[in-house]
Amino acid sequence: GGWNFNHNDRMIDAKKCLHPGSASQARNAATGVALLPLLAAGYTHEEGEYRRSIYSGLSYLIKNLRVSQAENTGSWHEPAGSMYSHGLATMAICEAYGMTDDKDLLATAQLAVNFIEFAQDPEQGGWRYAPKQRGDTSVTSLQVLALQQARRSSLKVPAAVPTSAMKFFDGVDSGHGAFYGYTTPSRAIGTTAMGLLSRQQLGWERDRESLRRGVEFLDETGPSPANMYFNFHATQVMFHYGGEPWNRWNARMRDKLIEEQSKAEGPEEGTWYYKDDRLGHRGGRLLHTALACLMLETYYREPRIYEE
Repeated sequence: GGWNFNHNDRMIDAKKCLHPGSASQARNAATGVALLPLLAAGYTHEEGEYRRSIYSGLSYLIKNLRVSQAENTGSWHEPAGSMYSHGLATMAICEAYGMTDDKDLLATAQLAVNFIEFAQDPEQGGWRYAPKQRGDTSVTSLQVLALQQARRSSLKVPAAVPTSAMKFFDGVDSGHGAFYGYTTPSRAIGTTAMGLLSRQQLGWERDRESLRRGVEFLDETGPSPANMYFNFHATQVMFHYGGEPWNRWNARMRDKLIEEQSKAEGPEEGTWYYKDDRLGHRGGRLLHTALACLMLETYYREPRIYEE
């Protein structure tokens, strides 16, 4: 029931799909990232033409959750995916629970949220590859997204957790919060998109000057031809911000993705892959296709934070 970034693993069909990823030991991450576009399109394990696949994927995650009775947590942390795996799988299970109110998912979803709380750096408030490590912006932003999905799904998220996460971003921002670095303050495009999205999710108001300047920076930069993870975060920042910056971004992002969707006949038809993307060798065509779908589903996946 699970997925694999090496999408050709165990396939016996002679016509295999090009560009498999190398992260074959990150099955929880691959399953989470594959489920998210299906859920975003409105399908669940209870209804729709993909219900059997979604049911099998959720069952795979439930089966592979490592439960700690002592800590009252459940973890999808795995060697090749670390806290990325846990964040992606938590997003998927929480979204499925929020869409269906299926009580069979509740305990698993809450244990996963509890693990994010447990794994948070107690001093700086971020997350990294292993529990309690001093955080980085990439891993931390993913845990924030998972926690916000949990809150939308009416799961219990202690108020101290997002408050501490805000403290982490205070430590890696520059330009008074307009730009963000990885573990120290800087002005990198990828981490700036992650930092701004997290700030939006954690409560920044739309009229904050730092947010306006950060959005202006992303607007000037535009979608990247070789960084889908940046595009994924930046698209959400611009969507929530709205207005002309979103209209400009959306026109570029949407048309670019539609144009670059594979027209090849066979297993690659309808997919995406960017050979110059540094994550491409690890996540392969599965990761790029999932991220592209999620960007094109941004309009209806979740409500705008700043909606009137």
